[in-house]
Amino acid sequence: MASSGALLCKPADKARLEAKNGVEQLDYIAYLVLDLKVREIRESFVQEFHKIAVQDIYPCGGAYRNALKRVVIRGSPHAVPHESLVPTKVSDLVEKLNRERGNTPPLDLAAYALWRLNWIHPFAGGNGRTARALCYLVICLDLGLVPPGLPQLPTLIFKRREDYVEALRAADAGEKESGTPELAPMRALIEDAMTRQLASVIESLSGPRSSKR
Repeated sequence: MASSGALLCKPADKARLEAKNGVEQLDYIAYLVLDLKVREIRESFVQEFHKIAVQDIYPCGGAYRNALKRVVIRGSPHAVPHESLVPTKVSDLVEKLNRERGNTPPLDLAAYALWRLNWIHPFAGGNGRTARALCYLVICLDLGLVPPGLPQLPTLIFKRREDYVEALRAADAGEKESGTPELAPMRALIEDAMTRQLASVIESLSGPRSSKR
């Protein structure tokens, strides 16, 4: 993958900042869903997810890749679309997500969002974190709330990196062969992550509690 630009932090601090930024992405989702009560996804939300993902790490937050920031996905046969097509493809994705709400099962729509934003790869770096945040927003908007439980879906998917990458490859292969992505593995991964997130609430209620009299 191409570099996202000059590193703003010390290399040793990068993982810590990524984790902090991940929490801030979740806070932003809660703000959109619970405070602003948005009903539609906007392209600016995608750009803000990316800006948060790379803040204090890279200086390219929210900026689409261009001729100076060309990207190759290492270990993948997928060739990302030309940088000149990125704004249109992101806009088309957002429009499709809004149009299909209510007509497509939310987990299917979330799977499509997660795959498609990775397929477009609109940024020089931080695409995975941005795509997982968008995927979670799709689910939260359908529910009208942020589901309880920890860790939350973006983190749970990240922790299953091998399954995540395989699901992306399956979708890419379907898109290449027939023009239709094979999203069943991605949907299963998302469904499992949501099940685990919600199950953590039951586990916390079932655990020992100290009583005070």
